[in-house]
Amino acid sequence: MFTKQGRHYAGRVLIPEELTALRAAAQDCRLARVMIAFSLFALVNFAVWVAVLLYAFARGGAGLAGLVGVAQLVPAAVLAPVFGSFGDRLPRGAALSGAYAAEAATIGAVAVLLLADAPVVVVVMTAAAATTAISVARSIHYAALPQLATTPGALVSANSASGVMEGIGVFVGPVIAGFVAQGYGPWLVTALSALAMLGATLLTARLKLPVSSTSADEAGALRSAAAGLRIVSSDPSVLALLMIVCVVFLVTGSLEVLGVSFANTVLHKGDSAAGLIVGATGIGALIGAAAAAGLAFRGRLAAPTALGLFAAGLPLLAMTSVGSLAPAVALLAVCGLGQAFTSVAGRTLLQRTIDDRVLARVFAVQEGVMMAGVAGGAALAPWLIRRFGATRGYLPLGLLLVVIAFMTWPVLRRLDLRASARADVLALLRQVPFLAALSPPAPERLSQSAQWVEAQAGEAVVRQGDVGGGFYVIAEGQMSVIVDGVLRAHRLGQGAGFGEIALLRNTPPTATVTAIVPCRLVRVERTDFLTAITASTDGQLISAQDATAQYRP
Repeated sequence: MFTKQGRHYAGRVLIPEELTALRAAAQDCRLARVMIAFSLFALVNFAVWVAVLLYAFARGGAGLAGLVGVAQLVPAAVLAPVFGSFGDRLPRGAALSGAYAAEAATIGAVAVLLLADAPVVVVVMTAAAATTAISVARSIHYAALPQLATTPGALVSANSASGVMEGIGVFVGPVIAGFVAQGYGPWLVTALSALAMLGATLLTARLKLPVSSTSADEAGALRSAAAGLRIVSSDPSVLALLMIVCVVFLVTGSLEVLGVSFANTVLHKGDSAAGLIVGATGIGALIGAAAAAGLAFRGRLAAPTALGLFAAGLPLLAMTSVGSLAPAVALLAVCGLGQAFTSVAGRTLLQRTIDDRVLARVFAVQEGVMMAGVAGGAALAPWLIRRFGATRGYLPLGLLLVVIAFMTWPVLRRLDLRASARADVLALLRQVPFLAALSPPAPERLSQSAQWVEAQAGEAVVRQGDVGGGFYVIAEGQMSVIVDGVLRAHRLGQGAGFGEIALLRNTPPTATVTAIVPCRLVRVERTDFLTAITASTDGQLISAQDATAQYRP
């Protein structure tokens, strides 16, 4: 049996989780390595994207830039769910490192082609391969975080830190790309980016994360991707969340092409100003993602998701009256702040509600939706420029975000209620050491499905040899343990769990547990229990032998 986990452990006093959530990444070497690698990824992602856009704009204006954007993103939108499924079919550490390596190779190839002045179609096809590798790497990164984070607060903080890094990348990447491209050409941007991704590959090598799905390796990539699509398509709430993602990234794709046109035709400035305009949303995203760390302390996330859409849409409405660089950067920064809140809250909602065994596939579907959104935005932007002009083209985008916020609010609320953990049950479950050691989403899901039960004095909650049963944690009262007719000396009290051995071994209970006084317990059903403990914090299956070693009747 397991006993209550106290506030003292190994000679030190534990600090409340709320005070340590923001330090989680720094305290875990593996998580820190992953976050550093992701910071390089975020910088490279937007630097390469802007470098290729500037290359296309120089060759054929906004029309070619939009076409090149679509040509890069459509393959990624189609292939991301297929290749992203390797995040469930392979150990996630190996999958992440492999995706970064593919990114380094394809971006390096783009650099060589740009330096050699290869035909546009060849450059764009290679850039599309790089964009696909980028989309796969991002989905695996977010699927790996629940295996690395040790508390729910740490998970939200890791999501927030990832958002901060993407915010830095959205701003710094385009700015660097603009200045380097103006001075030396886009080829140097991509060459430096390839070196950075080689560093990310080395940082994520040997993470020793597990295969999350026990059956994924038996299915092909297409079948795995199809499983992710089925999960998404069967859940209206998740579909609504993905629609929000699609709209946000459609706006993002439009803003990038609009920004290049705005800098050249309205401000009459060069690539450096275009880099500032395109990267302006990153300034706000950096602030917004840092502020979103406070979401670690919120049980409900529908409001931040919807309010983020409003905060992103309203500044775009104001862009119609802007004709200079400083106010344009300020308004687009506020837009980025709202997008960051929506992104962090939305990703955390997915992580809380989707089974970890298929999480990489669902995130891969989300990545495909994101790429489709950006591609749609890149295709839409030239039409907006022709129809409304580079300044008024922001108006329809702002209206779209505001309308989507109103439309999806009821569905977001339903998803939020499903994801919200029951605080009292969750606190009790975390007193059981092996449950506290699971990745954060697992105890949260158990708290949602667990049931309160009462036991009167003298009532046997579990009988040795009976068929069926669940896992129990005592909230109030004391219970006795009888094994083979022999009453054991110790008693089970508040925070103790029992029944796990029968569930792990798929055998009848090994002891009879009886209430000494009136007791109140939480019961977890067999299916929910076994699903939750498929992997420990190191991702290794908790065996019956390990459980038996901790069982002290």
